[in-house]
Amino acid sequence: MNNICPACGGECVPTGKGAGYTVYRCTCCDNEYRVSEGQPFPVYHTVRRAAQTAETAESVPSAREEPRELNGEQIYSRCINSVLEVRARRGNKIFSGSACVLNGGYAVTNAHVVAEGGRRADRIELYGCGSKFFGVIVALGSDFEGGEDLALLKFSGAPSAVAPVRFADVSLIKNGQPLYVIGNSLGGGTCITAGIVSDRRRMLDGKPRLMTDCAVNRGNSGGPVFNAWGEVAGTIVAVTTAAEGMNYAIPADIVIKFINRCGIDA
Repeated sequence: MNNICPACGGECVPTGKGAGYTVYRCTCCDNEYRVSEGQPFPVYHTVRRAAQTAETAESVPSAREEPRELNGEQIYSRCINSVLEVRARRGNKIFSGSACVLNGGYAVTNAHVVAEGGRRADRIELYGCGSKFFGVIVALGSDFEGGEDLALLKFSGAPSAVAPVRFADVSLIKNGQPLYVIGNSLGGGTCITAGIVSDRRRMLDGKPRLMTDCAVNRGNSGGPVFNAWGEVAGTIVAVTTAAEGMNYAIPADIVIKFINRCGIDA
């Protein structure tokens, strides 16, 4: 299995050895990682830019540092294959939304996208990586205590490039951090918008929500909100009309809880 760079998603190759560790360099961004023998490749272990010799590599500091933040272009490139456009058909009506890919051929979206008013769609079309395929509803948030506006889908026929998301640790989310929304805005195709964490935990109708000023429109419902490291911080659920430009997402920990309740590893 290739070792994947946590900063940019590129492939990391061994460049040298030290006393009890191996040095790896990313072929894309040149970041360097020192991995002790018997330890897994690091998820968050970004250190200074690579030296080109094993002698210099031995001097790379072992202290863990914050991973490098990605810009909007990098987020879109890294995460686009994890976002699906959703078209749920019920009779003559079509409901547009978005979803994010999970492991094992599953995806999560809003219940109101695929089962408006509790009535399940007759047909769910999904679009990702330039292909059209189909999904079925496995579970709804209303199946569990708390009744979150979430739905778990199982899809088939997707291209191999479709990739699962990684969820953020919500305890690390801070007000003012950058966020990116990728989704099927206005039902016209996938696009990206940017903003910040306006409020990491705000109550809406008695439920905790992540508040952001990322531009969100019809069609974004059910889509992921990414942090600056390409992790899902939440799932878009509502636009507020009480304040201009403010929108809400179901926080990642609540989404993970729902997915786990469905018997799926997030």
